[in-house]
Amino acid sequence: MPIHTQDYRHWEGTLTPNHYTRWWIITKAELKLLAQRKIVRLIVAIPPAIYILVHAVLIYIQNQFPETAFLFNIDNEFFQKFLFRNPGTGPPTSFLIALIAIFGGSGLIATDLKNNTLALYLSKPISWIDYLIGKFAVIGILLGFLTVVPGLLLFLEQALLADVSFLKENYWIPFPIIAYSALLILSASLLMLFFSSLTSNPRYATIGFCAVWFGSPAIQELLKVITRTSKTAVVSLWANYEILGSVLFDGSQSHAVHWVWSLLTVLALMVLCLFVLHRRIRAVEIVQ
Repeated sequence: MPIHTQDYRHWEGTLTPNHYTRWWIITKAELKLLAQRKIVRLIVAIPPAIYILVHAVLIYIQNQFPETAFLFNIDNEFFQKFLFRNPGTGPPTSFLIALIAIFGGSGLIATDLKNNTLALYLSKPISWIDYLIGKFAVIGILLGFLTVVPGLLLFLEQALLADVSFLKENYWIPFPIIAYSALLILSASLLMLFFSSLTSNPRYATIGFCAVWFGSPAIQELLKVITRTSKTAVVSLWANYEILGSVLFDGSQSHAVHWVWSLLTVLALMVLCLFVLHRRIRAVEIVQ
């Protein structure tokens, strides 16, 4: 009997779908798969919901019961800390971002590499850019419901409950909320997809992501003790986020690093992730 080789051929039909929404097919399919997993629904939904609810209750109490003593004010730094690394009201957002990125994105590309479905995707009228945007949007949407959406809603709650003076003095806060959330979503999502594209095992992608996400602050603290200077903050992702957040929200920060270096560090990380993702995905596309 003759031996035949069967592989995926490029689609050669005449269908001309909307080029700007082809990625949504991938995103919708992945979100449905995640919604079917009970453990993912519990971990990705419940802790962030509790975190957001606690902040909403704090804002309500602060406005309805002014005599209540709090160690913080509802100001620009309150919203900055809400978006990232706030250890005062439950688990810090940095930990919640990691949970969503891991359970929502560790297997996005790794599973496709394991099951050889990446070639199937690219055999359809979908480019590597559509594929990457579709996978990125999965994590981006999940992280958006932890950062930008509740951030704007909490600001709206504060604006409605507080007097007019708050809105006059802090009308500009929604803009840094959007910008800071976009920075966190872009970098965290690309970092997770970067490690997911390097392996066919989601566990290894999780280990790599955690090594950078939680390891870089630990390395920075170690270098800070050795060198006795806070200029080592550029090594830590968390420190860079805090520096950029303090610039956007006009807050204070304790690191002796100019915000330009932090911005360049985060941008360099995102460019590296995009470069590797492009090479990994295009390698499969070229083979086809």
